[in-house]
Amino acid sequence: MKLMTMIMTAVLLAGGAWAKDVDWERDYDAALAKAKKEKKLVMIDIYTDWCGWCKKLDKDTYSDKDVQAKLAKDFIAVKINAEKGAKNQKISSDFGARSYPHIVFTDAAGKKIDEIGGYMGPAGFATALDEVKKKVDAK
Repeated sequence: MKLMTMIMTAVLLAGGAWAKDVDWERDYDAALAKAKKEKKLVMIDIYTDWCGWCKKLDKDTYSDKDVQAKLAKDFIAVKINAEKGAKNQKISSDFGARSYPHIVFTDAAGKKIDEIGGYMGPAGFATALDEVKKKVDAK
């Protein structure tokens, strides 16, 4: 019985270790360079520390396995705190963020493709990721 408990614990821990979380970049320019190198799009999550909907997006949407898989396959994800540093404030302003979260999708050159203003649950967000990819593939 004790051996079975140890085996089950090991399996559960290993399964958690294999789960693919979002690989967040924290620097916009580094994200663009990585996107160019890997031939991916960029998803910019513009947020603030005090934003409750931003925390809900992190907790509910970015933890969803379907969302994580789509992001890993086609996007370089970068988080930008709109209130930390002049560079981040400029990025937030340049992309027209007036409320948070504000999600912007760009190509590897930084050209805006689409955006999501506000919170979106996992299913809707996964669909939005598909739509952004389709827009680019249709060109």
